Amino acid sequence: MHPCSLDPRLSSKTRASGYSCPFHNMASDLKVVSIQEDRFSDVIVHLRKNFFSDEPLNKAVKLCKRGEPHAALERHSLATLQQGFSRMAVTDSGVIAGVALNGTVKKSEREKAESRLLETADEKFKAIFTLLYGVNEKVDLFSTYNTEELFECRILSVDENFRGRGLASTLMTDSMETAKQAGFKSSTTLFIGIQS
Repeated sequence: MHPCSLDPRLSSKTRASGYSCPFHNMASDLKVVSIQEDRFSDVIVHLRKNFFSDEPLNKAVKLCKRGEPHAALERHSLATLQQGFSRMAVTDSGVIAGVALNGTVKKSEREKAESRLLETADEKFKAIFTLLYGVNEKVDLFSTYNTEELFECRILSVDENFRGRGLASTLMTDSMETAKQAGFKSSTTLFIGIQS
């Protein structure tokens, strides 16, 4: 069932007044599902082809070429997948059209992650995450929302063959619903660029 069907604020009257639910705009041959462990390797292949080289910061520092593996990004992606909050849009035949890698972070974990980053040998990867951690530190959502744990949409990626269909919006809406169902009152996303 689509989140707009579950949310009383999004009644048919609300939609009639011009609200456009991204789930209703998504192609009917696609569905959004939880990413199970048996699909982790497929998601990594998707990211190698669509995110690792296309994401604007990765592209700016020439982190890797399309289709190439990147050990640090793959570790980061797998750690996020293992948290169990990630979602994917798939065709009826199981082809991955897009993914939202979602996870949680505790305030105390952020500092540990920054320490681990200093030990990373990949200078390009280190530069990207130093920038991202710097933005997170400056914004300090932990203090803003008076919480010790945040839900994060860490990676949003749409296959180049499925772009222009609103999948990024659909995956974000679904991710926010996932966060709400898991009991999170605040979530964070830092987008450098969107490919929907």
